[in-house]
Amino acid sequence: MNHTYRPKSPISVPESKWFGWMSMVWSGICPACGHGMGVIPALTCLYCALDLRCASELDCGNMREELSWRIPVQDASALWMAPSGSVAEALYKALKFGGKRHLGSPIGAMMADHRDGWHPPPHRVIPVPLTPKRMWSRGYNQAAELANGMASRWGIPLLEYALRRKEGGLNLARLGRRERFVKAATDFEHGTSPASLVYSQDLAGLRCLLVDDVMTTGATLEQCGKLLVERGALLSVMVLARKLGK
Repeated sequence: MNHTYRPKSPISVPESKWFGWMSMVWSGICPACGHGMGVIPALTCLYCALDLRCASELDCGNMREELSWRIPVQDASALWMAPSGSVAEALYKALKFGGKRHLGSPIGAMMADHRDGWHPPPHRVIPVPLTPKRMWSRGYNQAAELANGMASRWGIPLLEYALRRKEGGLNLARLGRRERFVKAATDFEHGTSPASLVYSQDLAGLRCLLVDDVMTTGATLEQCGKLLVERGALLSVMVLARKLGK
């Protein structure tokens, strides 16, 4: 019997990126619901994937408006919108509290591609820091993992230690809106750069992207952003998820 050879259809660039990301995060178990996902690499199972809502340009514009009266931010964006109880919430909590460190860098690459549709790449990527105690107990900084994926995707420097978070006090997640702003105002300081650089304009004219896992009130982004603006940065912010509701 003669068999006719039919070449496979070439995989498009977006498809090849998708499979590349998913091969890094796939474990066969959905990190959102804990159920099996079969044999095809994916970030979540199909049921959970249907619940994920990517942030639109309008959503990001609303974020920028919310922040712009507090800090001179060039733009603001998020990968997902995260209502209470959503799959997006489950995913950022899995990364942040569930020890799913391996999710960080691939999702960071997804964040970079999502942002590329609206804004030019930044010159520097800077994660929101953890306290040394929290870093020791968790073993990694989830914002730095996301930022690393973004910096690698763009091929630009990651300034992981540009900012420092002081020890002491309560986790902001346990505080109300007003208490978050009061606490965040004293939580952050310039990082471990040489003293000659820290208080100079070492970031003058550079598009600097401040990265965090989730935006609730924006208190953390505001305080970290103010420090970067003091050093001359043209500030943008991006988070994995924009939390909605309580």
